[in-house]
Amino acid sequence: MTLKAKLLALSAILAALLAFFAGTYYAGYLKGWYAHSDKVNSEYQKKGVKAAKTVARDEQKAAVASDEGKVIYRTVYRDVVKYVQDPNHTNCKFDTRAVQLRQRSLDAANSISGFDAGAVQGSE
Repeated sequence: MTLKAKLLALSAILAALLAFFAGTYYAGYLKGWYAHSDKVNSEYQKKGVKAAKTVARDEQKAAVASDEGKVIYRTVYRDVVKYVQDPNHTNCKFDTRAVQLRQRSLDAANSISGFDAGAVQGSE
């Protein structure tokens, strides 16, 4: 066997080894990539389930608070209508009863739990 043939055979073996090692490295890289992708996807699904539970709980609180607000609103609205339809209130001066109705409506708005809105400010 000549030197040229030996070098050619050696270079073929080295090329095969290089291809083998490159293939092994690439397979390991893909395995790690897919493992990371699976981990991220499972974490995302867990967060989605947790977020859905939180949204459902908050929607339930909002529905209860809305129902409470409707009852309070009807009560205050009824009193305001009575006050406005009273024939003794033909002028636009705010007497003690008008101020009390306003304060009751502010207190009612601030007492409804379950909403993130801040308290309603009165002019004092």
